Amino acid sequence: MSVRPTRRGLLAGGAALLAAPNLASAQGAARTLRFGHVHPPEGEVTRGIARAAEVLRERTGGRLRMDNFPSSQLGAEREMLTQVQQGTLDLCITGPGVLGSWVRAISILEAPFLASDFAQVLRMMNHPAIQGAFRQLADQRGMRPLEPWYYGTRHMTTRDRPIRVPEDMRGLKMRVPQAPLFVDMMRILGAAPTPMSLGEVYLSLQTGVIDGQENPLPTIEANKFTEVQRFINLTGHILVPLLPVLSTATFNALAEADREHVRVALREGAAVSDRLVSEGEQNLRTTMAARGTQFVESDRAAFRRALAPLYERYEEAWGRGVFAQLQAM
Repeated sequence: MSVRPTRRGLLAGGAALLAAPNLASAQGAARTLRFGHVHPPEGEVTRGIARAAEVLRERTGGRLRMDNFPSSQLGAEREMLTQVQQGTLDLCITGPGVLGSWVRAISILEAPFLASDFAQVLRMMNHPAIQGAFRQLADQRGMRPLEPWYYGTRHMTTRDRPIRVPEDMRGLKMRVPQAPLFVDMMRILGAAPTPMSLGEVYLSLQTGVIDGQENPLPTIEANKFTEVQRFINLTGHILVPLLPVLSTATFNALAEADREHVRVALREGAAVSDRLVSEGEQNLRTTMAARGTQFVESDRAAFRRALAPLYERYEEAWGRGVFAQLQAM
């Protein structure tokens, strides 16, 4: 069963971001939207974007198309987001922690141990603090967040050392996304954070530049990390939404009807990606174990306690009381 609940009544503010009025005509000119991202060609997100491209082409009779550029073909994640901001790239998809580099309040959506399931994440999107942060990103930073995709629950992988409690992380060189929240999380846990693009991770693990990384099981599988990692430590520390971001320049150039076509196409793509991620999380543990990967039951309660200083550090940036309000949704 898909992790994506019914959307009726959800994300009303996010839809308003995409449907804001302008002077564009009801139907715009032919256009090809370029969608750059870091995910591998065979990955769930790439397949979701491919579905979105199909839907967009079908809905517009081929007048609007979407070109899919996986595997960091157009640059590292932050480079592509800068291109979106400048209007030279139409779309990218990323985690809230990375977007927090531009508007810190958005990073709360990728805070450790915030959400219990993806339905809760979807409810969070309508919180006034989140909607305000999204408007700030759109109006001041040139990037419009759209409805989130499910990316899975993140676990830590390591080559030589199992991680059962936070103390086991001391001194480990751990890859993290290029996002301040992840860097701070690893430092608080005693590891040495090493930010890098997803496309660089396999070789860095293989050569010992880093000792481990953290990602959901489908991403670990798609990037073949178990070829160079022995342990998957089931920390389950973050339930991840991915946010497609549309360039404000592109948004302004699209007719109102075409904005709706893009939104619907991305929703259809999300349904495909979400389903594949959900199925992968259910099935991959057996597949990986059969190949020799060792699964470690980490003490999640101990990790939650160890990260208390992180929540205190980000309280002002997120807004006082917002973390507790989101947890309670």
